[in-house]
Amino acid sequence: MRLALLLIPSLLFSQPDPRQLLRDSAAAIRQYKSYEIKSTVSVLMHGGRIESHLEMPSTVSVRRPDRMRVESKSQAGGLTIVSDGEHTWILLTPLNQYIERDAAAVPENTTRTGMLPSSVPDISKFIKSVKLDGEEILKVGADRIPCWIVETVYGAIELPDQGLTVQDAAQRTWISKLHHVNLQTALQATLQLPGAAVPVHMTQSTRTTSIRFNPDLPDALFAFTPPAGATQTGDWTLPGIQKPDVVGKPAPDLKTRSFDGADFDLAALRGKVVLLDFWALWCQPCKRELPLLEKLHNEFRGDGLAVVSVNIDDQNSAIENFLKSFSIPYTIVPLASTHELIGSLAVNAFPTIVLIDRDGNIASYEVGARGEAALREDLRKLGLGNTTKPPE
Repeated sequence: MRLALLLIPSLLFSQPDPRQLLRDSAAAIRQYKSYEIKSTVSVLMHGGRIESHLEMPSTVSVRRPDRMRVESKSQAGGLTIVSDGEHTWILLTPLNQYIERDAAAVPENTTRTGMLPSSVPDISKFIKSVKLDGEEILKVGADRIPCWIVETVYGAIELPDQGLTVQDAAQRTWISKLHHVNLQTALQATLQLPGAAVPVHMTQSTRTTSIRFNPDLPDALFAFTPPAGATQTGDWTLPGIQKPDVVGKPAPDLKTRSFDGADFDLAALRGKVVLLDFWALWCQPCKRELPLLEKLHNEFRGDGLAVVSVNIDDQNSAIENFLKSFSIPYTIVPLASTHELIGSLAVNAFPTIVLIDRDGNIASYEVGARGEAALREDLRKLGLGNTTKPPE
């Protein structure tokens, strides 16, 4: 009896914290140098005159730091996203049209930033409760994977721009005990749609059908060849590819530490024109633009320009080694790709340059290496310099 009593505390403490499980699962996939995940998303909606069922199989292949391919299909058409380290292409097969951007910022973020309405809120803020809801062995391909099940219950989620209210939302998440990755989700919710007399009930599930960690993924997988007859269109012009609605709005807060260990507060730069350069060491277009940013820094810092280098996901040791061969004379702020600022500004390609005016409002948001003339024109609108290139 005494032994049994002694075992009870150890059994209780062996249960993981469900919130920590969710936090760990969000970042777990990033530990692998490469992976390939095949999954199927199923969405069922019924209520009133609405009766629909959508099945969407997809394959996500990633080879770090900069290669990615996403293939997704449904009854409505298909989507292909390819990144080769220099550029990212997004192809909508129903239209046979594609856009081209500079390098994808973070493979895991590319499909969820810039491709959803910018007004969709952070639903984590609506969580009412999180609890451990048991264990289960999932069959994924030929593997049987033990999982924890976490249930998350949400309060009412208001989406005023869409005229939509989400109620009674509850999601179950299956998280691998071995790999800590999310392998399956099941969400149920009630939607109050604009103009609908009765609520619509929605069930959405994502099921992993195959997963490979650290496979050998060839370069050819990450090459993009437009299909016959496909036409290229301008960025942000494809349906569902939306430029973040941030211009003219206050810049998000950012309080952190700079690369040299000093406190950094973006709000403290109020009164200056701030140029935020989002980049990474693996991004060649980013590194090619650094000399131009240094030139603009040297030319306009006395007139109130503050250039801030926002480096994403690189280790400090890697940045330090890079600085031995290339000097960056302005502030460097290292951030994780999971940082709230990256999501709020929908940074999904490198480089992304955000200009903030002297009042702290976002004046310009542009993706890709744009060249000196375009940057100078943006700075001129904020009262810095002329449109013409100054003499050497």
